[in-house]
Amino acid sequence: MKGKIIYLLIGQKGSGKSFIGTLMEKEFGIKFIRVEEWAKRIKKDRNVDNEAYLKQVFEEIENGVRDSLNDKDIIVFESTGLTEYFDIMLESLRRDFKVTTIGVYADRTTCSKRVKSRDQEIHINFSDDQVLMINEKVRERNFETDFSIINEDKSEKELIN
Repeated sequence: MKGKIIYLLIGQKGSGKSFIGTLMEKEFGIKFIRVEEWAKRIKKDRNVDNEAYLKQVFEEIENGVRDSLNDKDIIVFESTGLTEYFDIMLESLRRDFKVTTIGVYADRTTCSKRVKSRDQEIHINFSDDQVLMINEKVRERNFETDFSIINEDKSEKELIN
């Protein structure tokens, strides 16, 4: 399965990971997997930092990604990349697939505006305080990625070039 390729978009909530994933599917034919669908299925009345929930979410994401690669050679998905369970998932996926990480960056104000204006049917709902806390942790972690995209005021054309 080492011939299979995963592009993993990593960044703050509202940085544009889903937008870029959708653009990669539209422009390059790379299937964009919306992992929040898997997380939504198991989310109950738990805090976003509940350890058992986070572990279950990343196990579900890894299983879903693996299943998706049964009939695809290349996919893209996204994550904030925050927890130790993300690290475990990433390490496991890297053992079996070629994983390229892409950091997606935008300033705090841009991220906040995007989160408030996006389609809540697609994304998991978080309070403003939760988004600020999550995004602050993402910035503090400063995950090292293979590539970076500054996604503040760029057009689709600028992003794909």
